[in-house]
Amino acid sequence: MRRDHGSDLADVGQHKRAGRLVSGAHVTPVTSVWRGLVAAFREVEATPWGGLLLGNVWPAYVFALPLAARLWNLLHAPRGDSLHAQAALLQESVTVVFLTLVVVLFVVRRRRIEGQRATLGPGLVALVGTFLLNVVAYLPVEDTASTESLLASSIVVIAGTLFTIWSLATLGRCFGLFPEVRGLVMRGPYRVVRHPVYLGELLSAVGLLLAKPHPVIIGIFAVFVALQYWRTVYEERALAAAYPDEYPAYARRVPRLLPGWR
Repeated sequence: MRRDHGSDLADVGQHKRAGRLVSGAHVTPVTSVWRGLVAAFREVEATPWGGLLLGNVWPAYVFALPLAARLWNLLHAPRGDSLHAQAALLQESVTVVFLTLVVVLFVVRRRRIEGQRATLGPGLVALVGTFLLNVVAYLPVEDTASTESLLASSIVVIAGTLFTIWSLATLGRCFGLFPEVRGLVMRGPYRVVRHPVYLGELLSAVGLLLAKPHPVIIGIFAVFVALQYWRTVYEERALAAAYPDEYPAYARRVPRLLPGWR
């Protein structure tokens, strides 16, 4: 059976329209807006001033807000004579030092290595892992721990925070929240474990658990541990890609997260 040229053109037109419908079926308005925002963000970030604003100034500002609140509370906190009250005051002071260091590191940190942009999944893991433990302060959970447990909690939190401060100071301008490489650090606490910042945070989380040994807090702690582990996985993939010779050799020598346990 013969088909005329007009019929062929009509069929081609129908196929093109069908193709457009199929290709656009998964592109929702929200997706389009999101893609536009991401494109605009990357365009601004690629400029020198945009990179400074979005990569340094903005995250420093975000962490400066809780720093200001903590500093205000520290300056106006009642001074007690008990050992627990003094430990709690020292814990708050150490936390202020930690947040101050984070703000400074955001301001002075290097730009990430080209091609080392975190994708959505690893980025969400990093964000949730960073802020998850802050939820504990807003949960309707009473402090049922004894005075001795609260004192032990403060000591453990202080030790963990000090170790984190040491690790961050050693990391220096290579610091980042997302799994994006800015350099390779193998000195100081990085000779003990490959991720000392997370080790210090885990130790502080144990101290928090001592003060509030509630099933809900235990569940949050378990999720926090899992998230921190996955952060190490994502970061090591990025580091191995950026340093294909140095990092695998370093990883064979030094434990991942706990000293003596590979």
